Amino acid sequence: MSHHVSSHLYKWNAGPRRTGHKPDIGVTMKHKISVVLAVTLAALLAGTAPAQAGAQTTVTLEAAASDHDVVTSAATTKVILDTDLRYNTDDMYTLMFLLQADAAGYIDLLGVTTAPPGVRTEVEAQMGLSMLEKVERTDVPLYVGQDRPLDGRWYKDSDFVEMWNLRLRDNMKADLDPNSEVDYSSMQLGGQYDPATHAGVTTKAQPEPAWQFMTKQVKKYPGQVTIMSIGAVTNTALAIKHDPNFAANTAGIYYMGGVTPEDGSNGSGSFNWGSDATAVNVALNADFPKQVLIPSEIANTVKLTKPVMDEIVAADTPVAELLKDVAYPVWEANPQRVQSFWDAVTPAVLMIPSITDRTAVRYMTLADEPGPFLGVIRQWTEGRQPAHLNPIDVVYTVDNDEYWDFVTEILTTNYN
Repeated sequence: MSHHVSSHLYKWNAGPRRTGHKPDIGVTMKHKISVVLAVTLAALLAGTAPAQAGAQTTVTLEAAASDHDVVTSAATTKVILDTDLRYNTDDMYTLMFLLQADAAGYIDLLGVTTAPPGVRTEVEAQMGLSMLEKVERTDVPLYVGQDRPLDGRWYKDSDFVEMWNLRLRDNMKADLDPNSEVDYSSMQLGGQYDPATHAGVTTKAQPEPAWQFMTKQVKKYPGQVTIMSIGAVTNTALAIKHDPNFAANTAGIYYMGGVTPEDGSNGSGSFNWGSDATAVNVALNADFPKQVLIPSEIANTVKLTKPVMDEIVAADTPVAELLKDVAYPVWEANPQRVQSFWDAVTPAVLMIPSITDRTAVRYMTLADEPGPFLGVIRQWTEGRQPAHLNPIDVVYTVDNDEYWDFVTEILTTNYN
């Protein structure tokens, strides 16, 4: 990347405003970050820079030197990450991405909340706390979310699960039998749970439930908090139900989930959205100022490969060390491995809206009644929608080169 030298840390330019229901996934200002040198350019040109032996030029980085059109800053963009967090998943990379963006000054990461449908949310919390300790970011609080879908149906009725051939996850089995004692140390939950990986974790999850944390932060920072929903939408739906003003007082919500064909035909809820269709509908019908969806099939076009991993783990940062320890062995064993980055696309769309060159407004709802159509997404194009539905800005492309350029810069820079 080429680096700009500027006398101003932030350069703001007016950007396009939303008119009608034209897709708008950015803010109205364009934020370009430049390096600020302690020795001014004028002094360098005049030859008056310190010349004594051992003198050093101090470079202060409030954010990464970047040619990317970043539209966010910590002063204006506060983020709550709602995630079904596990090791060696796209959720783990999303957390690392946001922690580094927070350190760079691109966003203010207020906290992490655990959500279905990965594994039990308390197990996700333990993994998340382990990650935060390993990368030395225990300043970011973590809150445990609700395990059960909003209506509880999948968990309460094993006959229902079997009738519709739904996958009975381990966390469902535990809830179906409330008297069962589940020994997680003997289970391979999602193939990701290794008790030794986070043995000895001393950091504690926060005592209040995830939804309550969400509502408190939105009241504290009205109009500034973006909900980044990369798991089931259960916690967000609970926040909406407990606080009727919650959605309207956020800056908006960004989802990764669902399969929504660009031609406007019906789609499906996929892993994230399909696990709690009722909660998705609560959120879609709420009065968020902005709703942005990165569909699963679009996020799936962004692939992590070994050359990129090689570059990341070569850096001298706590994040690189974590990835080297817990993720890189898989790539060493299989250099041809390709991993879909799914959820980790979401932060880039928030920070650099120009990373996509094709979006469209859609109106949608999920089938949330028991039956063969459970989780099916019905969507409408502009002008054909039922009057009560809200516009959703749907992303249909991601510039892979721009994305990986930005991600590797973020993950390999030491901001301390």
